[in-house]
Amino acid sequence: LADRDPEEARKILDPVLEGLMEAVHRYEGTVNQVMGDGIMALFGAPLAHEDHAVRACYAALRMQESVTKYARETQGSHSAVVRIRVGLNSGEVVVRAIGSDLRMDYTAVGQTTHLAGRMEQLADPGAIVITAATRALVEGYVEVKSLGLVPVKGLAEPVEIYEVTGAGVARTRLQAGARRGLTRFVGRDAELVQLRRLGDQAAARHGQVVAIVGDPGVGKSRLVWEFAESLASQEWRIMASSAVSHGKATPYLPIAQFLRTYFRVEDGEDARTVHERIADQLKTLDPALLPALPALLTLLDTAVPDEAWQALDPQERRQRVLESVKRLVLRESAVRPLLLVFEDLQWIDSETQTFLDGLVVSLPTARLLLLVTYRPEYEHGWGGKGHYTQLRIHPLFPESAEKLLHELLGDDETLTPLKRVLTERAQGNPFFLEESVWALAEASALAGERGRYHLTGRLDALDVPATIQAVLAARIDRLSPSAKSLLQAASVIGTDIPLPLLQATSELSDAELPVALASLQAAEFLYEAKFVPDREFRFNHALTQDVAYQTLLHERRRVLHGRVVEAIERLYDERLPEWVDRLAHHAVGSAVWEKAFGYLQQAGAKAKARSAYQEAASYFEQALDAGRHLPPDRAHLERMIDLRFDLRGVLIPLGRFERAVERLAEAEVVAEALGDQRRLGRISAYLSASFRLLGEHARSIACGLRALRIAATLEDFALQVAANCYLGETYAVVADYPHAMQHLAWNSEHVAGDRRYESFGASALPAVLSHAFLAQVLADQGAFPEGRLQGSAGLTLAEAARQPFSQVIARWGLGYLYVEQGEAETAIPLLEQGVEMAERLSIGGWGGTLMPTLGYAYAVAGRLGEAIPLLEESLKRLVATRRGHALFTAQLAHAYLGARRGNEASQLAADALSTARRRG
Repeated sequence: LADRDPEEARKILDPVLEGLMEAVHRYEGTVNQVMGDGIMALFGAPLAHEDHAVRACYAALRMQESVTKYARETQGSHSAVVRIRVGLNSGEVVVRAIGSDLRMDYTAVGQTTHLAGRMEQLADPGAIVITAATRALVEGYVEVKSLGLVPVKGLAEPVEIYEVTGAGVARTRLQAGARRGLTRFVGRDAELVQLRRLGDQAAARHGQVVAIVGDPGVGKSRLVWEFAESLASQEWRIMASSAVSHGKATPYLPIAQFLRTYFRVEDGEDARTVHERIADQLKTLDPALLPALPALLTLLDTAVPDEAWQALDPQERRQRVLESVKRLVLRESAVRPLLLVFEDLQWIDSETQTFLDGLVVSLPTARLLLLVTYRPEYEHGWGGKGHYTQLRIHPLFPESAEKLLHELLGDDETLTPLKRVLTERAQGNPFFLEESVWALAEASALAGERGRYHLTGRLDALDVPATIQAVLAARIDRLSPSAKSLLQAASVIGTDIPLPLLQATSELSDAELPVALASLQAAEFLYEAKFVPDREFRFNHALTQDVAYQTLLHERRRVLHGRVVEAIERLYDERLPEWVDRLAHHAVGSAVWEKAFGYLQQAGAKAKARSAYQEAASYFEQALDAGRHLPPDRAHLERMIDLRFDLRGVLIPLGRFERAVERLAEAEVVAEALGDQRRLGRISAYLSASFRLLGEHARSIACGLRALRIAATLEDFALQVAANCYLGETYAVVADYPHAMQHLAWNSEHVAGDRRYESFGASALPAVLSHAFLAQVLADQGAFPEGRLQGSAGLTLAEAARQPFSQVIARWGLGYLYVEQGEAETAIPLLEQGVEMAERLSIGGWGGTLMPTLGYAYAVAGRLGEAIPLLEESLKRLVATRRGHALFTAQLAHAYLGARRGNEASQLAADALSTARRRG
């Protein structure tokens, strides 16, 4: 059209653009840009729709139909061949309103819109191209063919794209999901029994209306499907339909749907064929129904060759349509029992609602069961009818949810933590469970097939699947502005929402807040969990909190997190230690880095004090990140060094020795720049311990001796204790018993009285460590009575101190001695308790030491069936550089020898000797 006169070009293009915009509005989209030869449209924004991607695809198909029809009708009037390209993508966008009091337009920006534009450019004329993100949301609803991976300008990796070739057969989420295969039906036996009882009443000419009510995804449609399947083998006739979210403006849409199925009307059939088939079917059922033919043809958008019908006024035609469908349904039920299903009444149009109201009145003597489903927000006037029953469907009980997850995932033991997280997040919602597993499989976090999955790696976080997000976002957007604002504020506060904190964080007035809160409770977004000392609310569903939080722009989140920090500091100023975890979280969210640094340190120390080492490590790492945002003056750099000391203290129990060395090396660089000898001494001592745990014994001893020299120069008693402890342990490992005794005995002599309960910066009490390793050294030399005294003293001290990590080490020391002395049966209970404590506390490093010692104790006691698996598992967990590798290999060789596996024992013994010589 570039060479044509602008006015002529406009005459050609304007009808095309009008057709495109009509298609967008037909599916409740928003046209936010009109260019000279195209448009840009949004679906699911500015207001969310749970089927936004399906609407967009249907609109695109309608656009292509409209343009094809226009091109056919105008063929010959101009030489231009009019065709369009359509590109779609799904994802998050930032929508901003642009306008005035008289007009409001919307524009969307971000990667999602950029990629949609690229899809349009890649499409051939007459084609619709979508991304994999859109395909995942419309599977079953439309037919697609893969176009493979294609490079896209502006993106580093190729993008998988698809062409939409037509509408699919699925109209409901259950139909779309059934393409993957239905999962096991669990947890609804009682409801199924009740439906069958009501069906029996209907079959006996006591017509029934049954409403199945529940939240999205809770399993309403699946229950209907299972019930209908149970009737299919009987004499029942089943007619089913459902409303769709974009169909409220289309009169009789669900009725037309079940009539098309009933009369077997296919798309594209000519009017004469449809007319004859319906007339024949009515005549067969009951000739008295033939006067209903024009009304039924009207509902099926088929031409009605009846002048008398055309002459009727609209109100009279409407009345005849409603009466004709009701007569057809009731007459069918007279032949045999009829199950008439209408799903998703929350989206029903007013004409279909009128039909259902009239049918309900006529049911009492019919052989008809009217089964409807809807969400809690829908209302009707049938509640007072004697033949009405409501079944409220609640989330699955935990045992049923576990059965479903087992069906989906399988029984791989590594999936146990994932199952626990999914159960907690989905809270018994079957759709949420299924979609979460499907999303993990699509993202390659799970490998295998349904019922036989395994994790492909570590799973740090779970995103909310796009399908679930769409459902929940649509519910949230239907709230009033004040209720939505309050829900978003609550999502920032967290899982538990004290009312005083919500009042302080929200921008609502004292008059508005109770109204909005009542609205959220009525809609079952929040429920009241506590009444004293303060009222406290919680989200009905954890995923709702996630989605509500994601609807906030980043700047808005930052502001709200800051308000929460200020509110907690003001409201709970005398109880801040109780709130330090939440203060840390909100301070990070508000980017107030000084507060974040302090609160994260406090939260880490609090976690460490209760031996929650993994949690403590996470807090300390976050504190390091926060600290990097602060000015690097000397005082702050010293704080950053000390923070790394704290972090090292929890990394060691977790067995993350390499990470500890990395953080200590960072601290060493800073301490040297500051010329801080005292901190350099502590770094050397901690490196001594870490290198020992990594099997680098020479470096461990060198660092320990350096720490001792610095301690002597500075007369630093705490540093002397730590250095002697770590040196003694390393010398014990390399069997240099005189030096080991020298350093460990120094601690036993000088760390006395109440100082025995001090940690001196170590993860466990040095006094306990010294006793435990002295027990090992003395046992290795055959001095069992003296060793037993040391081991017993260490255990007594650890239990008196109530320090779990120290108790684990003390049990190892005394247990080791008993095994070496040949009293394995005495050692086993001690070591079993130590292993149990280490696993409970996630103390990976010492768990790895206790397990093979326990395995060896089993072997010495002749319990080879328990010994060999435990020793084999222990060796699998150990890397070649880990402390004790040679010893534990020799212990497994001993067990193999006892089991008469001589060749394997000989090979392992040779490996142990080689490793010991190599590592010194």
